Amino acid sequence: MAMEDNQCWQYQFPHSATYYEDHWNYTRDLVRRLLSTAYNDWIVMVLEIEIEAGEWDIVAVSVWDVSYVNSRRHGRGYRPNSPLNDARQFGYGRRDADHMHVAAFVTAEQESNQRYFRQYGPGRLKLQILGTCPEYRRMGFGTQLCRWGMDMADRDGVVLTFNANPQSTPHYERLGFGKMGQQVIQAPDEEEAVVVDCLAY
Repeated sequence: MAMEDNQCWQYQFPHSATYYEDHWNYTRDLVRRLLSTAYNDWIVMVLEIEIEAGEWDIVAVSVWDVSYVNSRRHGRGYRPNSPLNDARQFGYGRRDADHMHVAAFVTAEQESNQRYFRQYGPGRLKLQILGTCPEYRRMGFGTQLCRWGMDMADRDGVVLTFNANPQSTPHYERLGFGKMGQQVIQAPDEEEAVVVDCLAY
């Protein structure tokens, strides 16, 4: 699975190996919500390759918050829907999660939105998830999905934002992203923390 070695994913779900069934069920629920037409503020883009004649494999996936489209259509007061929030509520009792860390992640995301991205308002494109299967990394598949979002941002005249692992920031800077700052994800009274770079294009 492309997300399992992501530092933010590991931070929130450190018991995924012990409670694999919970991890699988709740991840599947999140994916189902992201693909549902009921959540029309979100787009899932995948990249497939043909591994044998007529047989295709998904090698990379991206999830985009495109709520600015409906905000423009419906005007002020529009309330975007969130499969992420709904999935968190559905997974309140999941055993694979560290719920203090999940709460810290949500708080940190809100803080980074206020500190670095508020200037762009609700009219921005947000890259929420970008993952490539481990055996297909460093082949440009994630970059292709990222460029899809960059093209959409250019076409619609909006800013594209997301939070990235610091190790990958130089790659995104070469694509044209700017680093706005860093956000620390840390639960109260704990030493363990995760740092992400806040990027904008």
